[in-house]
Amino acid sequence: MRGYLDVLHIPDLRVPLAATVLGALPLGILGLGVLLYAHELTGSLAVGGLAAAAFGLGNAAGVVAQGRLIDRHGPARVLAPTGAACAACGVVLVAAAPAVARPGFVLAVSAGMGLGIPATVASMRVLLAETIPVPESRTAGYALLAVLFHLAVLTGPLVASLLVVLVGPGGAVVTGGLLAGGAGLLFARTRASRNWRPRPASPREAGRRGAGLAVLLLINAGTGISGGVVAVAVPAAALELGTAADSGPLIAMSSAGEIVAGLSLGARRWRWSAARLLLASLTASAVAVALTAWAAGSLPLLFPALFLVGLCTGPCAVASSALLDTLAPRAGLTRAYTLMVSFFLVGAAIGNAVGGGLTEHLGHRGALALAACLLAALLAAGVSLRRALEPPAR
Repeated sequence: MRGYLDVLHIPDLRVPLAATVLGALPLGILGLGVLLYAHELTGSLAVGGLAAAAFGLGNAAGVVAQGRLIDRHGPARVLAPTGAACAACGVVLVAAAPAVARPGFVLAVSAGMGLGIPATVASMRVLLAETIPVPESRTAGYALLAVLFHLAVLTGPLVASLLVVLVGPGGAVVTGGLLAGGAGLLFARTRASRNWRPRPASPREAGRRGAGLAVLLLINAGTGISGGVVAVAVPAAALELGTAADSGPLIAMSSAGEIVAGLSLGARRWRWSAARLLLASLTASAVAVALTAWAAGSLPLLFPALFLVGLCTGPCAVASSALLDTLAPRAGLTRAYTLMVSFFLVGAAIGNAVGGGLTEHLGHRGALALAACLLAALLAAGVSLRRALEPPAR
């Protein structure tokens, strides 16, 4: 636990970490809240699903745009206005949508809320790189950030469910927007955020490391597709082997595995390079998902199998984040991180889209087997292109 203590003992990082958790909560709250509010407003679950998709795609585009702006102007000048825009969109959606009564308006404002979610996680990632001088402690910081993010995203839908009971779907949307606005303002007002200064760009450095970053983006998009297929296949397995209510606990087991992996990774010092850790995680993930395909004939076996999947996939995010320290130019670190996140999100959306068809035609076990094959293909690509992932030191 020494690495975690080293991170938490840095005074300038404590409030930004808290703001990061606060900024991640609205992702889970609004994803569910927007869906339920659009359904309540229109009576159509299809429109609700489209509204949630619009929010997700807006978030994917927003993190990339904010990453570029943060690299140029710093988080203090970006996060506060974007968070305020998200909060304003939430109020507009709930106040004006009943009068407008058009699904297109709901979709547009939902996308606007996604665009405005402040990129607190990306900003925190850059602050960790700038503030922590020891590489081992930085890795612990990245692991801590991953754990806090997973906890916030896991908690978000639970908070949304409570808010729906207390104040209805519209109240959940407004609350999520206000939390996003507060998180952006809190992060922007921290000393570390206000003291951050952009670094001058170095075209030579960017060109030298561009190939490795492209490989990393490819791997993250591929893992997103695989994860998206798994996210559809698991509820299908629950419906066939048990009930729809089993879907939540099954998915929670995978998230729990990711959290345990992140905590374990940051609690000890690793001698492996980030590239080696990433490839090892891909290897273990392919095996774990293949085992899940085998175990998916029994509901009791699915629970430990999915925990193992989370345990094996968790290090991928930490290793990918650590690789950016060598693959991305310092002047574009925030943009590189947000681009990586966006590739994963788009990949997950593609996986969700094709996962339904795969599950219908091949069954949930066949879909899981294909997800494992995709991870194996990514591993083969990563091994063959490993030199690009390990450029000369800065």
